Amino acid sequence: MGGCSAPNCSNSTSIGKQLFRFPKDPVRKKKWVVNCRRDFEPTPHSRLCQVSLQHSSRKK
Repeated sequence: MGGCSAPNCSNSTSIGKQLFRFPKDPVRKKKWVVNCRRDFEPTPHSRLCQVSLQHSSRKK
């Protein structure tokens, strides 16, 4: 299985972490990319884990 796309994060479903697809909406997707502090274009297979999403939402 794949893992989280956030930098320095090795969480995956194999260790019990939930992974979320990047939104299809371009504005929301851009916010996710900026908040995870990684310069990349998410593919349809890119995911962020629940921990990275919670962490990035607190940095606003």
